[in-house]
Amino acid sequence: MSGDDETLLLLSAYADGELSPGEVLAMERRLAAEPGLRDTAERLRGLSGALRETLAQVPVPENLRGHVIGRIGFADPATRRGWLGSWQALAATLLLGLAGGAAIGGGAVYQDRPEDAMLRTAVLAGHLRGLAAPQPFDIASADGHVVKPWFNGRTTIAPDAPDLAEQGFPLVGGRVDIVAGSPVPTLVYRRDRHVISVTVVPASGDAPTDEERRDGSTIERWTQGDLTYWAVSDLNTRDMRRFADLFRSRTGRPG
Repeated sequence: MSGDDETLLLLSAYADGELSPGEVLAMERRLAAEPGLRDTAERLRGLSGALRETLAQVPVPENLRGHVIGRIGFADPATRRGWLGSWQALAATLLLGLAGGAAIGGGAVYQDRPEDAMLRTAVLAGHLRGLAAPQPFDIASADGHVVKPWFNGRTTIAPDAPDLAEQGFPLVGGRVDIVAGSPVPTLVYRRDRHVISVTVVPASGDAPTDEERRDGSTIERWTQGDLTYWAVSDLNTRDMRRFADLFRSRTGRPG
């Protein structure tokens, strides 16, 4: 395999969120330093977006599957294994089945935009890197008036760091993460022994308030004004939702 082939595979895995945190960081550094690689990444994002719009990830009814198999003209793999050589027919079945699922789903399942999916992956990777470090912060402080100005000159955003200690979520510091090739601020809170990372990026478009459980972590996202906040922790969803609600109430009206 050539170096170009390996790079393309890595870019595809990066777009799909399949790289390890260390590999994500290495790829983001390459994207920041190599304009040609960034152009290729943008083309992959466009392709991914087109596929997401066309193929909804919803189950395909069994009767549709049987109908498609009958139209293609080979046996159901549940009863016969001799179809493996006919990869063209298999591909056609998969595409027709997924397209049928898209028509049936009718947009019932929300899908991240490609750029949002990549942001989500990068934010999660930053949180995991913080957990792997000796300390999950670059500056240790429980004072938001110390943490907020510390970001000046290090990132283009200096977010408010509300004091939530009385509610059981003390601020413990802040750090700089790399997201989409740019340094961004991350506030670090705790809940007992659990670390909560709040990464703040410029808002782009209409990002809805949402929640996801991924790789053992709960991810909360919301937008206020011109900023989008990503909160990540291994806390249970109830406590994470409470934290997000408290944070939003202390930093302005929810967007």
